Amino acid sequence: MTTLTPINLHHPPEFTHLQHQRTVCGWDFSSEALLSWREKQSAGLKSFFWITIPNPDAESDPIRAGHISLDSYADPPDPELARPDRSILTIQTFFILPEYRAGGVGRQAMALVEALATTEPYGSPGGEYLTVNTTSKEYFVDEGKRAFMERIRGEKGFPVVLWYERLGYVRWKTEPRYKYRGLGEGEEEVWIEADFLRKRVK
Repeated sequence: MTTLTPINLHHPPEFTHLQHQRTVCGWDFSSEALLSWREKQSAGLKSFFWITIPNPDAESDPIRAGHISLDSYADPPDPELARPDRSILTIQTFFILPEYRAGGVGRQAMALVEALATTEPYGSPGGEYLTVNTTSKEYFVDEGKRAFMERIRGEKGFPVVLWYERLGYVRWKTEPRYKYRGLGEGEEEVWIEADFLRKRVK
């Protein structure tokens, strides 16, 4: 059974473990990024959890299969994504290690976070929406955009937005969100569009 366990970024071993998972993820793995998240935790703006699953060795600790956040702030600020009064919360950090992505772990983690969105101390009984954003579906539909994504990723990838839609999330806007700086000489910095989705949790 999948469970969520609060992450303590003031505890050096947990800080190091999260940094390792972020390195596998491929972004936001610098000490500066994690220290910024720790500040947000201390300010009560970011709730952070290990996604844990049972260890086959019953005498060992549960396996930290990934991590997920529940945030009352958005970076950059966007009141449609998250609000300090927790009426709208967002998931800005969600990652599962590749070896644990089968078996519904991600779906179970999302269900647990959705329940927390309307429960104190992580959410609010007055919570209305939980939001996410991810690479726009257009990058997997439009031929030119698909070729661009395959070039920078080195693989075809999967339109995660479809997975969120199957969980009941609905897109309400698409706009530039992720900065990409070309690695080749002369390549300009571009902004990759994201689909913004939300689900009513109240």
